[in-house]
Amino acid sequence: MVVDLYQVLLLLHLLCFVYWLGGDLGVYYSSGILIKPGLTKEARTYVRKVMHWLDQFPRVCMPLVIALGFSMGSMRWFDLNSMWLWIIWAVALVWIYIVLTLFLNTGGPEKTAWIRRVDLPMRWVIAIAITVIGIMSLMGTGVTQDNWLATKMLIWAGTVFCGIASRYTMKPFGPAFGRVMNQGETPEDLAQMKRALYITRIPIFSIWGLVAIAGAIGLWQPF
Repeated sequence: MVVDLYQVLLLLHLLCFVYWLGGDLGVYYSSGILIKPGLTKEARTYVRKVMHWLDQFPRVCMPLVIALGFSMGSMRWFDLNSMWLWIIWAVALVWIYIVLTLFLNTGGPEKTAWIRRVDLPMRWVIAIAITVIGIMSLMGTGVTQDNWLATKMLIWAGTVFCGIASRYTMKPFGPAFGRVMNQGETPEDLAQMKRALYITRIPIFSIWGLVAIAGAIGLWQPF
């Protein structure tokens, strides 16, 4: 059996879906442990490290999904200039570089602070750009005439928007967690952490649903 490049990219595309959801599930389970009362400082530190490590899988898989998707699409479903593919892969690799730099905390505080300022606006720009491409494609003026593929683009953009939303819903968690680690837990701080995590589950559950729908559409191509 001869395996062509498209099949290799398809396998990588599917693996990204698997590790995306698998990592998110691990973070979801760990977060429930993190907010338990009576947990020692050492235990909270360890659980948070596990959460942070697992969270890198979906963060890396998100840009890879779109880069692999456009690459496969250019082979089978639409005609995309190779220059655009290079740009898409360059953006994806820069995105992954940002994710890994923040995770490894390399480059010093000034570099990290600069990357954090760039990270969120970049996600907004990418999500809006993919949304526009998807809508234009559904209207017949985009990169593809296949409605199922245009819909997958919109779904992927939706996952990015949900990820952005989770950044905002998790904001109260950090200060409360810092106080718990530095001053000891209080019912108020634990309640703030719990509330932030529970609200954040809304965009996270939405991501899971969107990823499942995108997978089904890609498999069955129903329209």
